[in-house]
Amino acid sequence: MRRVLHCPGCKNILREVSDRYFCQNCAHSYPIVDGIPSFVDQNVTIDSFDPSAFEFLFAMEQKHFWHIGRREIILDVLRRNIPSLARSRMLEIGCGNGSVLAYLKQNGINIEGGDIFLQALRFCQRRVGFEGLYHIDILALPFHNDFDIIGIFDVLEHIDNDEKALAQINQALKPTGSLILTVPAHKFLWSYFDVHSCHRRRYNKGELATKLERNGFIIKKISFWMFFLFPLLVVIRLTSDMFHGKKDEKQNIKASPEVRTIPIINEVFLGLLRLEKQLVRHLNLPFGASLLVLAEKTNGKQSE
Repeated sequence: MRRVLHCPGCKNILREVSDRYFCQNCAHSYPIVDGIPSFVDQNVTIDSFDPSAFEFLFAMEQKHFWHIGRREIILDVLRRNIPSLARSRMLEIGCGNGSVLAYLKQNGINIEGGDIFLQALRFCQRRVGFEGLYHIDILALPFHNDFDIIGIFDVLEHIDNDEKALAQINQALKPTGSLILTVPAHKFLWSYFDVHSCHRRRYNKGELATKLERNGFIIKKISFWMFFLFPLLVVIRLTSDMFHGKKDEKQNIKASPEVRTIPIINEVFLGLLRLEKQLVRHLNLPFGASLLVLAEKTNGKQSE
């Protein structure tokens, strides 16, 4: 059943007409493309990610330890901190190829997904089908007081105006809704990998907490992860300039050694992330290469 959608511009409820959604208030029209409601101008150039990587990522995400470990940690945090999870409606913004979305769906979560790249959503359809997918811009969401949970996993660092994105998420959540997110941590780890990944920033814990609180969220849990592998990653990132000079700045992310799946090593690293999952259940890890946050929308931040 199609959800009630709102005009990203004026927030008026949209009416579905044939192959599009129409706003009777401001007369904007939003097409349905390949079964996906589209709220993004398809002629706009987007430089927050390299869309040529989607096919590579579609296969890699199913076996690489980081992707497997991350989605298992996300599911565990949701199950242990959202009492009404079975009855909740969730949206993943920036769902990409649907790696996390499909995993959460397979584990009983009522989840939908949206992404700014239509190419990614077509891959996502191969994993989860045609229902509950949206072509959206996180800075102009077509939702209002709609979801119990919103997830945004390693997406916020791609957004120039990350606080506007958080404010839009706040408006899309129900009054007591929850936000779960992951982002890369520590500005001193900035390297060729961030450039190739089209990142705008890496986050310090205090900075991220401040931005969340400023945009209407109370933090329930904030923990680093990639804890055991952190020393190794620090060495790799801090020595990366010796191997990645100016000539590599435009190199595709597919060429990075960090996205390769190396047998045995991949299994060992996944085992370490699964151990971290057990630790994150009981405490907030003091350091790591990434941050995970679970926050709740405050009643004091009313949606516009």
